[in-house]
Amino acid sequence: MLDSVPKNYLVGLGEVVLSNSSGLSGKRRDIRVKSRKRNVSLATASGAYHGASRGSSAWIEIFVDNALRGWEKGWWLRIPYIREGRLSDVLFHEIGHHIHRAVRPEHREKEDVADVWKVRLERNYHLQRFRWMGIGRRIIRPLFGAYIERQRQKLELGMLKRGQISRAEYLERVANKGTRTLDAP
Repeated sequence: MLDSVPKNYLVGLGEVVLSNSSGLSGKRRDIRVKSRKRNVSLATASGAYHGASRGSSAWIEIFVDNALRGWEKGWWLRIPYIREGRLSDVLFHEIGHHIHRAVRPEHREKEDVADVWKVRLERNYHLQRFRWMGIGRRIIRPLFGAYIERQRQKLELGMLKRGQISRAEYLERVANKGTRTLDAP
């Protein structure tokens, strides 16, 4: 997944650590992180971005058990697109925090900026990793493109109303469909 991210966005990022929340020490389990004006326990978060400090570079921590919560016993995780999609949501969101803090700062809500970068990085990853989907899309789009696009927009609007995605993520996915590249601000 990291290979799909342009190298200039990873400058200063030291490592990505895959962990589980049960491995957190008592002190780290009690740490509260701020997310969209709410305090969330680190033990329930899917991932965390740790900015660079004096002696160390920035790093990302992904709690795999929390990222896959609710999907453990399902057959869905046998499908690579879905399995990798669950982890890429978290990874690319946290890389979005790194890009916002270290590479391309913006004066907006930091969670919104991270969500926008998540959508852009996921789009880039899926185009590289699942090329066969692009071929299928070119065949299906002329036949059912308008219908599929309306259904996708309705689905994502429902996800926005239920609070499953942020407004910034919704706007990036729907309003700017296919018009933004990774280099666009």
